[in-house]
Amino acid sequence: TTQFHEGVNFAAVAKLPLIVIAENNGWAYSTPVEKQMAVKDIAERAKAYGIPGVIVDGNDVLAVYEAARAAADRARRGLGPTLIEAKTMRMKGHAEHDDARYVPQAVLEKWRKKDPILRFEQYLAQKKLMTASEKGAIEARIEKEIRQDVAFAESSPFPPPEDAARSVWA
Repeated sequence: TTQFHEGVNFAAVAKLPLIVIAENNGWAYSTPVEKQMAVKDIAERAKAYGIPGVIVDGNDVLAVYEAARAAADRARRGLGPTLIEAKTMRMKGHAEHDDARYVPQAVLEKWRKKDPILRFEQYLAQKKLMTASEKGAIEARIEKEIRQDVAFAESSPFPPPEDAARSVWA
């Protein structure tokens, strides 16, 4: 959008501490990105703003951390924005109504094997940074938190209809 481009451009000119994360899942709703963009990588667009564009495996927790750390360090030194393109895949449709049948099963299977949670768990296990019992405790804590949050949401009243137009300017 115009606001995005103007914002990144101004941040670059003023050397503002901005980190832009472009999560590239390969699709623009149901259209492959190669049919939506003339460039191969979103990170190439950073050149137009005079800022670095970095491509990272968005399913590699440590690679994403390192790219974000480097971008934050650059921003803190007053060198301005960085655009990080995280290549990943959305494993479900674009929205609740979208069954994503346009995505070939072979593509989904390839990305299923790159699950970031499983990859990071394997890394932690290989480095002996997390035991099976620690993993179990974390999973139990998360499951409990999810159950509590679902119960809270289901027992909460719906917001008043006028809230739908709050802070909307047209």
